[in-house]
Amino acid sequence: MSKRPLPCLLLLALTIASPPALAHDDGDAPPTEVVRVVGERAVEATSKIVVPADEFDLRPLESGGQMLEAVPGALTAQHTGGGKAEQYFLRGFDADHGTDLSVRFDGVPVNLRTHAHGQGYIDLHFVTRETIERLAVGKGPYSAREGDFATAAAIDYVPYDSLDRSLVLAEGGMFDTWRVVGAASPRFGAFATDDADAVFSLEAYHTDGPFRSDEDLTRISVFGRGSAAVTDSLRLFGHVVGYDADWNASGLVPRRLVEDGTISRFGSVDPTEGGRSTRVQGKAGFEWTPTSLDRLTAFAYLVHYDLDLFSNFTFALNDPVNGDGIVQKDDRLYAGGVVELEHALDGMLDGALRAGVETRWDAARVRLGRQTARAITGFTSDDDVEEWSAAPWAELELLPLPWVRLVGGARYEVFGFDVQSHLPGGPRHRGDDRIWLPKASLVLTPFRADGALPCDWQPLSDLELFLSYGTGFHSNDVRAAATSDRILARAPGAEVGIHTHLAPHVSISVTGFWLELESELAFVGDEGTTEAGGRTRRLGVEAAARADLTPWLYVRGDVAFTDARTTSNDERIAQAPRFIAKGAIGVEYEGFRAELAVKHLGERRAEEGLQQPTLSDYTVLDLGASYAWDAVEVGLAIENLTDAKWRSSEFYFASCVAGEVCTGASDFHFTPGNPINLRGFVRYAF
Repeated sequence: MSKRPLPCLLLLALTIASPPALAHDDGDAPPTEVVRVVGERAVEATSKIVVPADEFDLRPLESGGQMLEAVPGALTAQHTGGGKAEQYFLRGFDADHGTDLSVRFDGVPVNLRTHAHGQGYIDLHFVTRETIERLAVGKGPYSAREGDFATAAAIDYVPYDSLDRSLVLAEGGMFDTWRVVGAASPRFGAFATDDADAVFSLEAYHTDGPFRSDEDLTRISVFGRGSAAVTDSLRLFGHVVGYDADWNASGLVPRRLVEDGTISRFGSVDPTEGGRSTRVQGKAGFEWTPTSLDRLTAFAYLVHYDLDLFSNFTFALNDPVNGDGIVQKDDRLYAGGVVELEHALDGMLDGALRAGVETRWDAARVRLGRQTARAITGFTSDDDVEEWSAAPWAELELLPLPWVRLVGGARYEVFGFDVQSHLPGGPRHRGDDRIWLPKASLVLTPFRADGALPCDWQPLSDLELFLSYGTGFHSNDVRAAATSDRILARAPGAEVGIHTHLAPHVSISVTGFWLELESELAFVGDEGTTEAGGRTRRLGVEAAARADLTPWLYVRGDVAFTDARTTSNDERIAQAPRFIAKGAIGVEYEGFRAELAVKHLGERRAEEGLQQPTLSDYTVLDLGASYAWDAVEVGLAIENLTDAKWRSSEFYFASCVAGEVCTGASDFHFTPGNPINLRGFVRYAF
């Protein structure tokens, strides 16, 4: 019986009345929860979660970007060849290639400001998934640690410090797909003790894809990460990354040409699309713990990135003779640093004080030009872009009562830029902006044994209630700053959520959120980039749950519904996902593992202000299974188990192909999702 039955019953009624929403697990939660947090910090919101490696280990992934589909409420899409960054869908955003999603790799920002293809561009193809221990996820603008692009979410790819066992993996499948990975952690010399850790990996990948014109995607990734204790209180760490890829792309296919039989779903209007990309990255830093209450962490990073991207979105609409092919070139060096101090309070109140500063500098040459069959005919824009930012921040966490946790903080972002055109008579413009970003969270656990209303009934005894508010921002492309006064676009938001266990092995989380943007970034078809638009707002509900039905059988799922609208005329935002649902049932028994997973993306508005047409929905099933004995593991992955004819990405704009009468009418353009295909692998651990 409950110690206080009336409060228990009242809160039960409120819990049942709450709409289903998002996942969360706290560091002290049992391993049966939806996600398992690694680390010492308590979380401040139901949407602050950690996704461990086993959540994406059996998925038929083609890139590091697709690992984000393990995040509740998130999906990805690929639409111009497997070397180009994915599109990202979450919290009512078609975040294109990263406009409102902040991603880091081992703490280093991946988003690229004022990028040739789109603001905030996130290319994660350099990531080798066998080296990633977890994804640290924080949705919404509630953390003072996070700055640019952290409006819908901020995600950090956290690599292993060391592998339990080194490995060699060989994978092969349909469409001339193969992948080879070697990853090792040395166990000799200095690495034979706990004073030093290291991980090294090499990955090679190739696929031709299901397209009539071979994709011929080839990529090579190398990675090394290490740390060493210099003294009992000082530890050094760092990493290096190298990546190179080139590919062909079939581009977006006009639906009208597929329906009249001119080309197949896997055909192409311009098979010369494609690109090449490289990345070289280094990071070095230290962690100093002079006392048991204090910790100072600092690191610096340096990244060189290069992209040549050849696209043709509208075919021959604007130039019937030479075609509308465009080339986007981005060659940049960017560097930055992070300093963070944490002090644990040891007085009348428990808690912690955290403060830090983050800096970044980008120097890029960004070009947009015309091309025919990859022969560049001229540039319409050619700019040297410098951007720099500095952001001090502070955060105070207090526990005034055992069942109350308060977190408050602020971030002050200072931003500057200098753009110089290389075109004859081209302009130069400079500017700066700054923005205050307040943050606050409240966490209540009133029904725990030492809470205000102790209750020993399972759904309530460990129930946590989260309330969060914060203001985030995304920067806009500074090349347009001469015609716009919005450089840093403010994004205030709030959420309320609960997390509890319905039974010892069944956990559920619920979140409702609100988010506004001063400036929505939208895709521009004929230039293949993004531009700043007007104000928008999003209201959404997310849910996630996991149940361990037996010691060897589990189910998990998540759903997300978001209403995204413009504030000027209350119209639904074009491309914005309204409904996302995912689920899985899995088995883990004496070396055998299997998981059947499903993902669904609902219909979306093709254009603002239109009831019709809508972009198509899809439902796709994937199956993964493996068996391990001793040092050997063999596995099989089947993508699109039912061979659904689905569209991985889809847009609605005008185009014209050679021989057509060009009316300028809009049409659906899509990249087909993969048909059913099989891949197998063999892994040897030592």
